[in-house]
Amino acid sequence: MESKANAGTVSGTVYGISTAGSILGTLVTTFFLIPLIGTRAITISLGILGLLGCALLVGTASASRRPVRLGVLVGLLASQIATLPPARAEDSFDPQIRKAMLAQKDGRIAHLETVYNDIFVTKEANLLKLSFQWKGWRFYQSQTNLADPDDLPMPYSRTMSIAAIFPIDIKRVLVLGLGGGSIPVYLQRFLPDATIDAVELDPGVIDVARKYFGLRETGKFHLIPGDARMFLNRQPEPYDLIFVDTFTGSYIPFHLMTKEFYQLVRNRLSPHGVAAFNFLPSKDVFESNVRTVSLVFEHIDIFNSGARDDWESNVIVLGRLDPSSDAETLQKAVAAQERYKFRFDVSKLITEGRAPVPKELKGKVLTDDFAAADVLDARGRRYQREK
Repeated sequence: MESKANAGTVSGTVYGISTAGSILGTLVTTFFLIPLIGTRAITISLGILGLLGCALLVGTASASRRPVRLGVLVGLLASQIATLPPARAEDSFDPQIRKAMLAQKDGRIAHLETVYNDIFVTKEANLLKLSFQWKGWRFYQSQTNLADPDDLPMPYSRTMSIAAIFPIDIKRVLVLGLGGGSIPVYLQRFLPDATIDAVELDPGVIDVARKYFGLRETGKFHLIPGDARMFLNRQPEPYDLIFVDTFTGSYIPFHLMTKEFYQLVRNRLSPHGVAAFNFLPSKDVFESNVRTVSLVFEHIDIFNSGARDDWESNVIVLGRLDPSSDAETLQKAVAAQERYKFRFDVSKLITEGRAPVPKELKGKVLTDDFAAADVLDARGRRYQREK
């Protein structure tokens, strides 16, 4: 601004450019830059561009004004260094792979037969889906929004995130059962300082997660092939959170739904740790699982996933070591949401999904000696047949 006479023109031009830049920046960043290079690269690039712009102003200034603009540049540089946010952990997925998948046509992307599963990868708009098939029945294991890495398309996976409200500090997380990796990726996005181990029995599932869903290991995210129970037996270090999402098709392997297994999970929790179990609401096997979990954990919570269709309305059971009333749990949820900024507000998930714990649990206790999971699970189940 050279004088008061052109003050209105200069300020109006500045605000006009700023508004246009805000609109363009929002749209380009959301739909192009984030899928292409990720948020960390965007932040660093914008910082560099800002400093280059200041340097250009200094370089093109007249000799009389150069010292003033140089002082401005030094001040801006100092302020950027002082306010520079801590570097975010490397994303646990490759945005280039997801960008390539997003460009694919809808329909089947891949079909892989492994020793354990018949795996299908399909695409529908922005969603990439991983499913297992058995005798014509389709069982969705995981879904990923290729255009939004912070999204959790499957309601049950959102509900499982409630477990994160209880530990005082989350340093180590264990996810048993990988699928397409939506749960560990979500946790890594909002808990960047936590180390996350994901254990998957089927090496083919890990290969699919890498090739199509873009999963990649980092210093804080590890993909571990192997049986969940064997891993727990061999892993002495405790975890603050343990997510048990171990499905083979439509059912949980029987050795991962017994009193001995639940005791093993409890033994691997840190003093204030929490375990989250993903169950289907098939009456007999569900009641048996809840009763068996309640024998191992002094405190349990039950949450419905809120899915629209009954057949996919998973129920999440939390096993806690510390007591917490409903009011205290809600307070912890509000505090955790403020601290971690989860995409899906955990306080709302608790309010909308909480289900009462039955006063009398009638299911059979499942043990290593008696775990008739296949018989119990077959009663009253509804499936979605592949079309």
